[in-house]
Amino acid sequence: MTFGFIVLRHVNSELTNHYWNECVQCIRRLYPLKKIVVIDDNSKKEFVKAYYEYQNIEYIQSEFPQRGELLPYYYFHKHRFFENAIILHDSVFIHKRINFDLFKGVPVLPLWHFRNSRDENYDRLIQISKYLNYSNKFQEEFKNVKENKYLNMSIIDGMNKWNGCFGVQTYINYGFLDYIQKKYNIFNMLKVVRCRKDRCCLERILGLIISMENSRLKNMPSLFGDIIKYTNGEYRWGYTFHNYKKKLENERKIMVPYVKVWSGR
Repeated sequence: MTFGFIVLRHVNSELTNHYWNECVQCIRRLYPLKKIVVIDDNSKKEFVKAYYEYQNIEYIQSEFPQRGELLPYYYFHKHRFFENAIILHDSVFIHKRINFDLFKGVPVLPLWHFRNSRDENYDRLIQISKYLNYSNKFQEEFKNVKENKYLNMSIIDGMNKWNGCFGVQTYINYGFLDYIQKKYNIFNMLKVVRCRKDRCCLERILGLIISMENSRLKNMPSLFGDIIKYTNGEYRWGYTFHNYKKKLENERKIMVPYVKVWSGR
């Protein structure tokens, strides 16, 4: 079984240029032979600089600016770099090797999930979901959430309930991606996703799709659990790159498998 990593990059400052370099270096330390694909989404070129001459890495400049989290899936589907992909933000740093070879037969698994706020982005969710096949199904689900029929949207409690996919970051098999593209036409959303709020809608739309299409998520919604509860708050929402580097300097070791830092780009 082959797998590799796809990193979504957006650099808009010297600080954010550190992110993708740190992300790539962490992957390379733990997976020295695995291919890495960096998808650049509308970075400011004057700030983009590789700190080393990285090996076995491919860079793709997206022709769809500001489409964010949809882009790794689009280019994975277009180029089929490998059979299975781990899709990450550039602001996620890996500190524990997970043997993804053991994931054979797993079609998709979010890295983290979250429970939804019932009123968040409802109107925009409806607008974007109109670009999908079976749009009535999506609109029905989002209406049920808004009307509080699903109190916490947890798939654990029933087949019609689901979770958001945090950052649309997943382990995903190419065959599964091809299947949901053919069924739902997910890349049609490239026509409409334009800003941060739209990309937040993607977390919910893709979360709903993979929940409907992978019944295994009923028992295990994600690899690392609810992002809000991740590591009991040590790496809480708002944890910065400065916090991360300071912890590394003071303790020399990160105890969680994956670290997410926040910058609100």
